[in-house]
Amino acid sequence: MILFYDIHLEDSISDFSFSKDESKHLSKVLRKRAGDQITITNGKGLEWNGELTHVASNSARAKKIESHQHSVPEKQIHLAIAPTKNNNRMEWLIEKLTELGVASITPLLCQHSERKVTKALRFEKIAIAALKQSQQFYLPEIHPLISFSDFLKNNNQNAYIAHCQKSPKLNLSDCPLNQNSITLLIGPEGDFSQEEIDAAENAGIHSVSIGNQRFRTETAGLLACHTAFLQQQIN
Repeated sequence: MILFYDIHLEDSISDFSFSKDESKHLSKVLRKRAGDQITITNGKGLEWNGELTHVASNSARAKKIESHQHSVPEKQIHLAIAPTKNNNRMEWLIEKLTELGVASITPLLCQHSERKVTKALRFEKIAIAALKQSQQFYLPEIHPLISFSDFLKNNNQNAYIAHCQKSPKLNLSDCPLNQNSITLLIGPEGDFSQEEIDAAENAGIHSVSIGNQRFRTETAGLLACHTAFLQQQIN
């Protein structure tokens, strides 16, 4: 199955017109023809199956055969992470987290952050491509960059902060991650500051370790989410 994406797609639509770029892709790259079946999602759980009625390099249309609204995943993982200095590494992480099925990604502005701006539209483009490749129907919500202190105000339930400071910490793999919603916090290359760690713990967030070695920010983010993902799948 080749999956297409359109944020404006609705279940009530019976005839769908592809964008000029998607029409060109259908015609020139995929070599699709009228009569071929396709699947489209809006990234909000909708699976829209249709049949192509017209295919040209500048326009393509499809008629609806059937549609299905997938339920919101019962178990959700939310990652809050300081963007990496190298933007390519952050884009790689967003791609992998989308494939994993993470519910949301929040870029954090921390005291040791080296990157203080993000490219939201670029991140969204990466996530959409990964959604289509992995054939999923829920696009992760990518939030705007937010300060660490502001994030703590409303995100301290079932939350875990991973850091490298030598202080008492739980092993993330030993934590009860099989919950309907968990939040994981990963710091920048220079780690969270002690002030940020103290603030998180005072807010009820648990300090955790994800391994004895020191990981890159993007590796730590993926490893933490995968650890939670495995618990949610097994239990």
